[in-house]
Amino acid sequence: MNINIDQVQVSHVLEAYLCDIKTSKVTPLGNGLINTTYLVSSPARKFVLQRINHHVFTQPNDVINNADLINDHLYNKKQLGEYQLEPIWQVKSSNGNSMVQYKDNSWRAIQFIPNCYTVEEVSSAKQAREVARAFGAFTCALSDFPAEKLSEIITDFHNLDARITQLKTAKQNNSHQRLTKCHELVATCLAETAFISEVADIITQLPIQVTHNDTKINNLLFAKATNEPIAVIDLDTCMPGFVMHDFGDMVRTCCSNLPEDGTNLDQMTISMDIFKGLSQGYIESFNGQLSELEKQSLVIGAQLLPFMIGVRFLTDYLNGDSYFHTQYNTHNLDRALNQINMYQLLKSKREELSRIVSQTST
Repeated sequence: MNINIDQVQVSHVLEAYLCDIKTSKVTPLGNGLINTTYLVSSPARKFVLQRINHHVFTQPNDVINNADLINDHLYNKKQLGEYQLEPIWQVKSSNGNSMVQYKDNSWRAIQFIPNCYTVEEVSSAKQAREVARAFGAFTCALSDFPAEKLSEIITDFHNLDARITQLKTAKQNNSHQRLTKCHELVATCLAETAFISEVADIITQLPIQVTHNDTKINNLLFAKATNEPIAVIDLDTCMPGFVMHDFGDMVRTCCSNLPEDGTNLDQMTISMDIFKGLSQGYIESFNGQLSELEKQSLVIGAQLLPFMIGVRFLTDYLNGDSYFHTQYNTHNLDRALNQINMYQLLKSKREELSRIVSQTST
């Protein structure tokens, strides 16, 4: 073993998977900010070992159970030829469980797929189309799964009304005396009443789907042989939701030329080619099963996700950076300014976005 973690704890967990810590190599894997992830290489096999962050996921068993239900359904779909990607299995322990508990920590083992790699940012419209097609295929394959069987992992995760209420409370409390530095941005967000009402109205009409809720490109595995997506990973935030959330998160993380904490906002641009690629891939992946209202909602989702995460960053800034990890004092404020600026750019291009979506065949 060659990593500075609690050897007693890891040894206990590995024993549950019939591995010997003395003959197993344990190395860090990925760059996730939530869970702690390692690659275990034993003489018999390789697998991913992950400690679930119980501060973020307060009910780890729900995370585990959701993933098992989703993967069972995807496996059946794949057997029927109705899902082309690979389900990512949670490996059972020697007791037949998908989770191993050690003191206050919850661990799981996840299937390791060899000859794959991850990507951190979209580089072309073609790649964007492939990314959106993979995430769309994931939700499409789960469209006949009863979403109510899944636990709500994070309450009100994409509930805009709840996020606006949190911002208002943070403004009123001003617990860290930061309001003077951002009162104009707070006012800008709270003034978007027409958009907030539009979102509140459409969610009463949209069908509930099983959504991934973290559709960044680095939550896909790409096959080295084809350079195409082979699996959707990180199912921790999979919950009942709306397709506009997943599509909006792809737009948020793929279409801006700046990182989400970039401060040269006058240089921010939105790639319409990337947006077109995302639209085509996502809509095509549903093979005509996407309703017309869901298709129209994608443009709202494209604006909603940067607006909502901007509101969350701003709220956390006012609350003293208690949720998001920050690297400097105004990091969350810079993120909020960035995301609200992106929202405003997308809002100004709404007619063009709508035209692209409407011209994409189902």
